[in-house]
Amino acid sequence: MLSAKLLGWKASSYEIYCQAYQKFGGSVCNHPSVLKLLEEKSPSKIRFYHKEINGEIVGAIFTDNHGNLSHPYKKIPIIFENIILPICPQKGGRYLPAKSKELSFKHKKQFFNLTYGILNRRSICIVKESFSKKTQKKRQAEMRRFLANGGSIAPVTDFSSDELSKIYLKLMNIRWKDKYKDNCVKELADFIEAIRPMIFGSVLMFNDTPCAYDLVYKAECSDWIYFDDHNGGVDTNIKEFSPGSLLLSCNISDARTLCQTKSKECIFSLGRSNDKWSYKKLWAHEIKLGKSIF
Repeated sequence: MLSAKLLGWKASSYEIYCQAYQKFGGSVCNHPSVLKLLEEKSPSKIRFYHKEINGEIVGAIFTDNHGNLSHPYKKIPIIFENIILPICPQKGGRYLPAKSKELSFKHKKQFFNLTYGILNRRSICIVKESFSKKTQKKRQAEMRRFLANGGSIAPVTDFSSDELSKIYLKLMNIRWKDKYKDNCVKELADFIEAIRPMIFGSVLMFNDTPCAYDLVYKAECSDWIYFDDHNGGVDTNIKEFSPGSLLLSCNISDARTLCQTKSKECIFSLGRSNDKWSYKKLWAHEIKLGKSIF
């Protein structure tokens, strides 16, 4: 990559990055609270840069020590994908002095050294703007049947971070056959607590017992709210309903309602496209991700 300094980017600080994020927005993985937590877990791994025009900050970026838009610490459930950088669409573009294959479609016409599709096959699944009336009626009927037969919906605000961690890991172990150990509970609970304002969604209950929970994050800025459905646990022993689908429908509906209330764009990510997870195509569009070159 070409030197950032040669292209108008200056060495910066976390504080300036926060200002840019608040003004121009971003996604979950590069939210200031997430970057702060990563830096606490593994110090001196993040570098910040910003760009000014006539004294006005028009954008900021972060990189690791090798110029990548990522972080080497991997022990928290955050994936650097569909990265939206806090950069002014009109003034902050031209050349991106950082390496990534995970850049959002929002940057498609902003930097001349990005390529989408041809040299980068990666895609992200972004929930559709709307569903057909038939689909909506079907999902509403399924939810009514669930609620009429012992089901209930509890917002994440009803639970402590420790409780959410235990619920998530227990359901993930049911789904994936004891993949997670007991010592993971505290680590996940500490992570949830550290970014608690970003935790979004509900827990589905069946006969007063949690049966589905997705770890969903939200990052809000002036123009949009970005929701990232990281992963989910579900009680696969429940055969008469589809708790995972019911929960996803509920979370999407609540996200849209929140965005409509605030007159903001709703961006709801289901993560990277993968043929193993074909169900995502029922809910989302596959959007190409950008790769930075030279």
